[in-house]
Amino acid sequence: MYHFLKYTHLTFILLAVLLFVVSFFWLKTGHKNAQKVVFKKILLHTHFTILLLGLALVWMMHINPFESHGFWVLEKIGAFVAYSIMVIVALDKNKGKGVQLLSFIGAFGWLMYIGQLAISKQAILLVG
Repeated sequence: MYHFLKYTHLTFILLAVLLFVVSFFWLKTGHKNAQKVVFKKILLHTHFTILLLGLALVWMMHINPFESHGFWVLEKIGAFVAYSIMVIVALDKNKGKGVQLLSFIGAFGWLMYIGQLAISKQAILLVG
């Protein structure tokens, strides 16, 4: 069951990143799909699914994010929230082009940070 959850989690992450990049490309090129709400809803539900699968993995591995050896999970959750906010800002057509581009790049910075936490399993900010 662990492997199923892990690889489903990773698949949804890949799907969310691809959908984010495609949506941003559509927004910048003025494609008609950029105006459709259905793609934003799919992206939102994909992020929600990633969060639920991640929490299921944490529960299955018996990790307590409020103990010192589990702070990395708490940091991952916080970084995921920051990533989600960057995605929302990057895909907001009412924001300036500079803000959108900075948010697009910032979202990938948060993804790299999340990946580093997942690989090292060591808290960087919440050192206790």
